[in-house]
Amino acid sequence: MSSTEPQPAATRLEGTVLLVGPGWLGNVVAAHLAARGATVAVLQRTPRPSSGDFMALSGDIASAARGPEPLAALQTVVQRALPAPIDHLVVCIAPSRARGDDYGVYPPGAAGAAALANALGIRSVLYVSSTGVYDRHDGSEVTEQSRIEPREARVAALYEAEQHIASIADDHEATVHIVRAAGLYGPQRDPATRLADPAFAAGDVWCNFSWRDDVVSAITHLLLHDRAPGVRVFNCADGTPLRSSEIALTLTGRAISTPTAGSAERATSDRAAPVRRGRSNQRVNVDALLATGWRPVAPTVYDGLRLLGHQVPPAPVAP
Repeated sequence: MSSTEPQPAATRLEGTVLLVGPGWLGNVVAAHLAARGATVAVLQRTPRPSSGDFMALSGDIASAARGPEPLAALQTVVQRALPAPIDHLVVCIAPSRARGDDYGVYPPGAAGAAALANALGIRSVLYVSSTGVYDRHDGSEVTEQSRIEPREARVAALYEAEQHIASIADDHEATVHIVRAAGLYGPQRDPATRLADPAFAAGDVWCNFSWRDDVVSAITHLLLHDRAPGVRVFNCADGTPLRSSEIALTLTGRAISTPTAGSAERATSDRAAPVRRGRSNQRVNVDALLATGWRPVAPTVYDGLRLLGHQVPPAPVAP
């Protein structure tokens, strides 16, 4: 993903990018955008050395929403490194296990990103959110138009963060993308052991996955090809929802007892399946993102597992 080979003009991303949250996803996004020709700086709370791909800046994005003085201080950090106008702000906030973070980091981080974008006049902002914001537990399909009704603090935090980011479009007629990713996995996050665990199959819920580099390519694709002002939300997943029972059967050859697909019993199980706290039971529709021309390289979780080096047998054919 960090190849520095010359890119065709149609795939080059000219200009300057400030990326907030260079973690497991953000680091790869930053390297990928730099490889596409952008000047990239990353902002995170913990100081780190710069790399050959991007500049490293130290600062707490949440501080930008705490008042004029903290905002001015963060502006100074950014503008010293990037004196020219910033073309794109990409926000990949994620809780830090080392710091003991939880979902509470999302709203203040997003509010700070909005404040900084407004102060610097950034006209293109992309925020990585989660399909967990839909919080469905009945096996239903969710699209970008599905209603969101936060019933717990985690979902409320995700939704509040999105609202902070969406407000940027009102203030500066900016192009704002909210990318709701599902079930991120990839290098250093190999889900094979978890997926083969009988506990994962319990409840027989619908599961949705995103190969990390497919999310990276979606971010790049939207920055390159979707520049009209306004807020647009895109679900980002492989586009192949699978039941946990099917995944278990494919990976282990061991079936779990579930009602027959299409039967009244199966419909009842969609609504009544026991789902652990924080685990969704929904089918994520990605037609809107596909309509922009983006395509995943891992269209099923099985393809992603093969990319990770696993020998995955073909999925059993339903009778």
